[in-house]
Amino acid sequence: MYETMDVYPFSWIFYIIFIFLTAFVFLNMMVGVVLDVMTRETAQEEHENQESNHQALVTQISDLQAQVARLADKIDAQQDRKG
Repeated sequence: MYETMDVYPFSWIFYIIFIFLTAFVFLNMMVGVVLDVMTRETAQEEHENQESNHQALVTQISDLQAQVARLADKIDAQQDRKG
């Protein structure tokens, strides 16, 4: 750098611009990596939440089916007594 500044006194402008652009590109790459990781984590959490919600719904439906079956048995038993 110093050798080129002896020959071209305004070459410092190139070096300053190069340093700022390189830092900007590096910073953008780091932000991109962080955002990518955060996006993947969020998608994985949503998938896990959907699976747990699905399992909870399946359990509730099974419980409701069992209750309906018991009620149907009670109704049948009452009708048998009357009839």
